[in-house]
Amino acid sequence: MLNKINTMDPSPTSDDFIRHLGDDWIPDCSIEQKPYVGQLFPDVDTSFTFYHRYGSSCGFDSRRSTERKNKLKKTTRKYFLCSRAGSPEDDTSEDLSIKKRKTTSAKCDCPAKLIIAADGNGGFFVKKFIENHNHSFAGKGTMQFLRCSRSLTEFHKRFIIDAARLNIGATRAHAIFKSMIGSYENVGATVVDFKKISRDIKEYIGKHDADILIQKFKDIQTSSDNNFRFEYKTDANNHLTQLFWADGVGRRNFEVFGDVVSFDATYRTNKYGMVFIPFIGIDNHWKSVTFAAALLEKEDADNYKWACEAFKKIFGSSVKCIVTDQDPAMKIAIEECFPGVKHRLCMWHIMKKFPAKLGTLFCAESPFMDKIKNFVWSDHSSIDEFEDGWNNVISEFELSDNTWLKEMFALRSYWIPAFFNDEPMVGLIRTTSRSESSNFFFNHFVQKGDTLSEFYLCFHSALEKQRNNNGLLNHKDDLMPIPKNKKKIEKDAAELYTKTMFYKIQEEITASCGDMVMEDMFVADEVKSLKLRDPFLKNKTFEVKLNLTTHDIDCSCNLYTRVGYLCSHSFLCLSLSGIPFIPRQYVNNRWLKRAEERFSTLVLSELSNLNPEEDAKRTKTRDCWFEFQGCISDASGDIEQIDFIHKSLTVMRNHIKDHSKLGDTAPKDTSISDFIGLKVVEEFTILPPNQSNNKGCRKRIVGAAEKSLGGKKRQKRKCRKCKEFAFHDSRNCTGQS
Repeated sequence: MLNKINTMDPSPTSDDFIRHLGDDWIPDCSIEQKPYVGQLFPDVDTSFTFYHRYGSSCGFDSRRSTERKNKLKKTTRKYFLCSRAGSPEDDTSEDLSIKKRKTTSAKCDCPAKLIIAADGNGGFFVKKFIENHNHSFAGKGTMQFLRCSRSLTEFHKRFIIDAARLNIGATRAHAIFKSMIGSYENVGATVVDFKKISRDIKEYIGKHDADILIQKFKDIQTSSDNNFRFEYKTDANNHLTQLFWADGVGRRNFEVFGDVVSFDATYRTNKYGMVFIPFIGIDNHWKSVTFAAALLEKEDADNYKWACEAFKKIFGSSVKCIVTDQDPAMKIAIEECFPGVKHRLCMWHIMKKFPAKLGTLFCAESPFMDKIKNFVWSDHSSIDEFEDGWNNVISEFELSDNTWLKEMFALRSYWIPAFFNDEPMVGLIRTTSRSESSNFFFNHFVQKGDTLSEFYLCFHSALEKQRNNNGLLNHKDDLMPIPKNKKKIEKDAAELYTKTMFYKIQEEITASCGDMVMEDMFVADEVKSLKLRDPFLKNKTFEVKLNLTTHDIDCSCNLYTRVGYLCSHSFLCLSLSGIPFIPRQYVNNRWLKRAEERFSTLVLSELSNLNPEEDAKRTKTRDCWFEFQGCISDASGDIEQIDFIHKSLTVMRNHIKDHSKLGDTAPKDTSISDFIGLKVVEEFTILPPNQSNNKGCRKRIVGAAEKSLGGKKRQKRKCRKCKEFAFHDSRNCTGQS
């Protein structure tokens, strides 16, 4: 690897290095790799590539230096130096009162260089070659840290960006890549190199963030999804303040599953502190489904009104019920924008506050919570039963004077099931725990420092995962569930409903075969009436009426009204009447197999990539990768087969290099644009949002330990690019030099 003049030891110790610092070190490599005076090259780039590879094999970095040109601006001489050439920068001219950053310099006046000159025939020849260095070279354990050993290929960049869309940061992505490759030496880049990709993306987006995203939406609408809709608003200074969007799939899902909508704000999803609000429903698999999403500048009534109006403009007002938390601004907006729609408060949010309002130990150690839940969560209690039960529990634990409990009781019609048990489909979502779950799901894909453009890419990745899971469930619906009760009506349900919903209906059919007590049964005017006492529901008595001619059926438990499928009492009545199928007027379309495809009137265009050429390239790249993996798998550890694969790949790579129509490097902006699928517009039309001060975006509370340090804050430093004192440096400065 290296030789030190007058020394036989090729790998000196650290003591030897210190003792002989400044002595000459000569790289040890094959003659074919070493330049020589008079060597010919066709151009400057080829000559530098040769010297660069020479340095890489010997353990040092190289760099381009000065050049001379003639009157025609053609290069006549070019200098290539060791990266450690030159003296450390002299910073004595700067203000000594400013605390400087601790740093080091690799420069040590290394004399090694390669000088090429024009030969008069359009090529170049080596005019001078100095191979002596005054420093040691990188060894086996440190070779991967040299710049010449680090190169982010297209595969690296694609991997980093795809990982970022799944909220996998550069550090974790680097560790995963190392596990795939086998060792850090083979990664070909450091963690810092991985982090620079994210930095480059943010720098590329810069102040065009809002413009890029709006243009992205316009391109989607005109090219790949003509059912995509979006609305946005700017302030007086043209800064983006509100944004609402829904794609064709979301609009189709809303048409079938949008009878009840839940939405709840979540925070810390973007660098501007904008509030993120996904609009959620329940699909035919009883899973959360996303209809649309919004980003709002503030959590006030005006912003929520705008979001509700955008929702109405895109979806219409066919929603039956909206479930939110206790945010008063949401309440004002919904009452004004949806005057005929039922608004319900989140039971889960309210119940979660009990320990905070009444005391954690009291709620944990006393039977209060168990007793109050019996009345709060009951689906079959009447209003009088709930009010009597609530008052009895409150009196038992002497909480009649608690102000918060009084407020919650005054709001009981907004969150207690007893007040909306007879309202169609309102029992579908009683709480925004659905929204909490969806917010938690989306937060796995986004992070606080994301630009809006990065946020949308991550949001889209999350949406793809959600819809892929839905596709898997649709696929499983093709399999017939095994019946439990061997009844024809159970088989009828299995053929109609999704597997998830069938199991819920199967429970009702099974319960109809249980220990229900029939207190009365009679037939009058072709209507069979049953009075049943259900031991599984606190021995409550329910009345069922069945029209033997039309098969219309009604049960006082109101399960079908609340959630859209028949109850166990109805199935018992059907069984006693000899009806072996579910009356079709009680087969709710929203629970059937592939409901969104069968019952939506929205015709989706075939989704296509905004850039067909890029899509084709990615497809072929994927196919090549699978072929390569197949070859490795087929080799199955056979060293001869693996050696054949390696030789074949080497031949192919050399052929590609010799016949490549592309340059060695593409412009950075073009490369980033191709990878993330976002293009910067030429002129500013919409400015990025102003920094919001919503929950989760405010300054953190300084603890006592930190205060004891004297309140020291992070100091600004002078950027060499923009010449300003700031919290950045020349490496991540986005200003103009």
